[in-house]
Amino acid sequence: MTETIKQEMTPLNTNKPEPSTSKTLRSRKVVDLVFQNITYEIKKRVILDNINGICPGGHVTAIMGSSGAGKTTLLNVLACRITNSKTNKLTGKLLANSCPYDYEKFSQFASYVMQNDVLMETMTPKEALEFAANLKYSDTQIKQSRVIETLKCMRLERCQNTFIGGINMKGISGGERKRTSIGYELVSNPSCILLDEPTSGLDSFTAFQIIHQLRKLADEQDRTIIFTIHQPSSDIFLLFDRIMLLVQGRLVYQGSRENIINHFSSFGFKCPDHSNPMDYFLSITHSEDKQNIENYSLYFENYQQKLQKQIESEILNCCNSDVPLKINETSFTYQIGEISSRGVKNIMRDHMQFKAKVIQAIFLGLLKGGVFWGAGRNNGKLEDLLSISGALFFICVDFTMNAIMSCILSFSVEREVFLREENSKLYTTKSYFLAKQLIEIPFCVISPLIQQIIAYWMIGLNDQSGEVVLIHLLISVLVFVCSNSMGLMAGAAFKDIQLALNIVPAIVTPLIIFSGFYSNQKTFYPWIGWLQYLSPMKYGFEAMSYNENEGKYYENDPEDLYGFDIGLWWCALILFGYIVVYRFLAFLFLYGLKQKLQ
Repeated sequence: MTETIKQEMTPLNTNKPEPSTSKTLRSRKVVDLVFQNITYEIKKRVILDNINGICPGGHVTAIMGSSGAGKTTLLNVLACRITNSKTNKLTGKLLANSCPYDYEKFSQFASYVMQNDVLMETMTPKEALEFAANLKYSDTQIKQSRVIETLKCMRLERCQNTFIGGINMKGISGGERKRTSIGYELVSNPSCILLDEPTSGLDSFTAFQIIHQLRKLADEQDRTIIFTIHQPSSDIFLLFDRIMLLVQGRLVYQGSRENIINHFSSFGFKCPDHSNPMDYFLSITHSEDKQNIENYSLYFENYQQKLQKQIESEILNCCNSDVPLKINETSFTYQIGEISSRGVKNIMRDHMQFKAKVIQAIFLGLLKGGVFWGAGRNNGKLEDLLSISGALFFICVDFTMNAIMSCILSFSVEREVFLREENSKLYTTKSYFLAKQLIEIPFCVISPLIQQIIAYWMIGLNDQSGEVVLIHLLISVLVFVCSNSMGLMAGAAFKDIQLALNIVPAIVTPLIIFSGFYSNQKTFYPWIGWLQYLSPMKYGFEAMSYNENEGKYYENDPEDLYGFDIGLWWCALILFGYIVVYRFLAFLFLYGLKQKLQ
């Protein structure tokens, strides 16, 4: 048994293949990743149990195991995406070239490719890579060469000018999307690339192509390639250098691909001829097969002791050079410009969404104008006041619900792109958020203006002067932008968008009730009446009413009927204040969500 263990624990192969002749995509320095005594618990449930291992540079390391074995958890630990919290406990050491590293350092020498390909649907692969390069480098020549060579390296030249596409837009294939995701990280020239299930959802041929490309990155550019994979084919299995096999959070094998068959044969599990080795090994080490685990538990303990000694020995032989750290060369203002430019391009290219919003605005304008046709014609009676007040209140409610819901739905998609790109350190949360404001607020003006320009004269609103009309349009825009800000805040506050869509109506309904239309604001009981001051619709409705009733006479004074007591311009100022507050809270929630996910 001891001889078998010694055979499996052969030293790392230090014969590196000749690096690529590429001047820009060559990894700057080889990085060996080492992890020691990694234990991870969630609410005292052990997910990873004293894991030790090494992932040498210039090699492809596959982390394998059945579902729930801890593959993705280990990968996330290596990428510093898991930290200690009240319910989670992580212990152990992470080393890169014998130097400890944390999340900030990891992002400077390595990249992480998520399982889901989160990309802008309206961009092309070339534009996506250009966006990443523009935010990483200031030198134009380096940007261009990085993009060109990455397109060539990931075999994206044929589809480089095709939209990536998605649910609402036809685009590139699944394999091309995955290669674009990898290229998105590769363009920043990382020494290490970690990937979570890179073959998930792909057919066998496309999966082989992806792993083959990763194999070339390790061979030709000396990159450290580490990925999780569930059940590889025989052809894909032959592309691995090293394998880590997990069972119930414990490492039952770590070593070269060639030695894994001897490893399991040594304690009675011989792989049948003409069988896929990994299919067989995964079946005998399935987490539910407790008898098999018990059969080699003693061997496992001996293996772990030998492995620990081997890791300690290999650490001494690891590359001792400094870890190459990437520095983002672009300024804060440049990041805002790039993000804004892409955002405008995304809006203009999404023809279906853009047309839908314009058609919706026209339809709602005609609907409001038709339903409240002539409501503004004043004969001084109470019915006239109630009719025009109903029209103004409906305008506020429509703007509120429309803006909140549409913002939550649209931001849910964009938020995932932000989290992926911020995690790659393309830009900061602050630069993204400010750029989003520059893009979003001007486009928020379009919908309320279209609706009210159509509905204004159909309803018969006050047109005694151009100033009155402009003030009405201004208040309409403020109400819409304020509601959009509420939607942005909700989209940033809730990780689960479906939860946000369910909770927001429950929050908005009381704001509608306390807006002053259904009951005089001065008649609310003090213990609950304070809620009216949290309702943007109160200020929108009151401001529109003041403006609309300017120069008009009614049998009943609108101020007494509804309890108005703030004034037109104070209402406008408060709406503007709520816009600032909601968007600032959205920024804090987004920043907190980013920190939580990291």
